[in-house]
Amino acid sequence: MPAMSWYPLLRHAHIGLALLSVALFTLRGLGVLAGARWPMLGAVRAASVLFDTLLLAAGVTLAVLLQVSQAWLPVKLGLLVAYIVLGSLALKRAPTRAAKAACFAAALLCVGLLVSVARSRHPLGFLAGLA
Repeated sequence: MPAMSWYPLLRHAHIGLALLSVALFTLRGLGVLAGARWPMLGAVRAASVLFDTLLLAAGVTLAVLLQVSQAWLPVKLGLLVAYIVLGSLALKRAPTRAAKAACFAAALLCVGLLVSVARSRHPLGFLAGLA
């Protein structure tokens, strides 16, 4: 089977995993801000790690399959790193509830920018139209 025949499946898996990952992060973040304990349970955290690992694997596979080496990809990866760091602060490491809320909002902003860059395939994402 030619490698490109995998593209539609990998693309749909990547998009679906991104939706699952962000949805779970959003629910966990709201739960943490509400003072709930369930967001930090082992099974919930394991599901989050599984979704994120599969998402990253699908993304890397797509980039290799398509031989993507364009300017928008490093921006997308940088936003992903920022999302991970901010998400970690929002869920666990930030010292106060206000700091957790700020990191949570910033992490979701990173996701929005990341999606914009990915969909437009431009380093500035939706901002490219304003420039």
